[in-house]
Amino acid sequence: MSDRDVDRAARRLFLSALLLASALFVTQGLYYARHLIPVPDGVQYLLIGAKALRGEVGIFDDRLPGNRLPLPFYVLGATQLTGPNLLAARWLNVGFGLLTLMLSAALARRLAGDVAGMLAALFLATQGVVVAYYSYESYPAFAAFCLMVSLFVLMGGDSPARRTLGTALVGLLFFVRSNLWPVIPLLLAWALWQARTRAERVLLVGVVTVPPLLFFAWDPTHLKVLAYVPVLRRLVAPLGYVSVFVIDARETLSLAGQLWEVARLLRRYEFWTLAAALLALVSAWRIRIGRPLGWLAGKTGVVAVVFACAIGALFVMYSWNFRWIGLYFLPYAPVLALLLGVGFAALLDTARARRWPRRLLLIALVLLLLPPLYFVRNPLLPAGHALAQDPFRAAHTAAARLRTLVPGDARVFFYGLNVVYYLAELPVTHLQQAYTPNQFARIDAPDWVLKRSGFVTAEEMRYWLTTEADYAVIDSTFLQGEIPHFGQTEKEMVTLLERHFDLLGTVTDYPYDVYAVYRRRSR
Repeated sequence: MSDRDVDRAARRLFLSALLLASALFVTQGLYYARHLIPVPDGVQYLLIGAKALRGEVGIFDDRLPGNRLPLPFYVLGATQLTGPNLLAARWLNVGFGLLTLMLSAALARRLAGDVAGMLAALFLATQGVVVAYYSYESYPAFAAFCLMVSLFVLMGGDSPARRTLGTALVGLLFFVRSNLWPVIPLLLAWALWQARTRAERVLLVGVVTVPPLLFFAWDPTHLKVLAYVPVLRRLVAPLGYVSVFVIDARETLSLAGQLWEVARLLRRYEFWTLAAALLALVSAWRIRIGRPLGWLAGKTGVVAVVFACAIGALFVMYSWNFRWIGLYFLPYAPVLALLLGVGFAALLDTARARRWPRRLLLIALVLLLLPPLYFVRNPLLPAGHALAQDPFRAAHTAAARLRTLVPGDARVFFYGLNVVYYLAELPVTHLQQAYTPNQFARIDAPDWVLKRSGFVTAEEMRYWLTTEADYAVIDSTFLQGEIPHFGQTEKEMVTLLERHFDLLGTVTDYPYDVYAVYRRRSR
């Protein structure tokens, strides 16, 4: 068989594996899109994104905390312009996830050949916990897609034009998610090292730095995002922009708690953990016996360094509570799939001349790829009795029930998780309440600071409940869970509810939240 025939056979195998992985991903994604529990954080993007596209609100409005970048709001919000539709947002994310898989496979193939691309696609498509996260209504699938597009363009060739475009795309990650920011200086540094002329280096720096500078110069409210950046937060504090992590006293875990969260993180992605451990052990053994694989050389090594630094940065950024890293890791998940694909392809290549090592590797790959299709440790995926309750359908049923109790033109005071309230299409009288359940600050701060940072002051709450609101919708389940942490403002809220409102009805259709509907007594 000629080299051309071998190449054609390898290409056909790659395309067949990519087709299989794509079909597997979409099949899982559509299932998860219908069954995953709706998430308040995802609804935030849908609600505010649609309003921003209609020109009703700015993403850095004083009524919002301003801790998130604009692109996901606009992209996900576009699916909601005709009304609340969780499936539309979820299907869009499945599409982003599929494109991410293809980009990961294509980049792995360019870096290390057809087998690497095939394995990268399979590692991503079979990791059910990641596919599920890429199928709900929030940002992970879009963020992963943006990262892989920039990596594919930047690493997929060596021309100055491709390097400039790739670096520009890397710079635009600034507008996607703050947990992607660590890769920007790293990839910019690599691009500068690869550049051949001073003019090209100046251009590369410009395409990364100019868009954020224009963003801050365009509207002073955009400065609010700096409240979440260490050191720079001091510059915007005099403007009243303070991080919600400061105002809303967040839980800081002990060392034991942090270690437990790391263990949970490794268990959630357990088969990737096992694959990475196996790859590291075999690679280390080969280095010890003087037969290094060399698969981490060149651009693959750059990608590996960027990945390692980015994950390390997550542990620094969220050092107060490692619980969040399991979610914020997701934009980087395709990079890990790529590295695993390249690494195991290198192992298979070196094992060709030896029958048993190759067979053992193939058996190991089967054991690493098939089980995570079944063992999906995603906290958003209901199982057993919870699955039988069908939370997705129940949320819509509860929303329909809520609509029958509250008039469409009422002025509503809302307290609780926003999923059912959003699906009910009830008036968002006060944006802060529909955006975050923790609408009251739990440390002392001037009212003008609280108002600029997206919190409700005691004075506002008092006016809304005593004078303005016709109805109040209270998530009783959430309220009961928050009572041990209540401050004076929350206690006064409960008192004013009892004083001025009568219970009109209770919505119990949604298994995770019970909503109590109150009507003002005097009206």
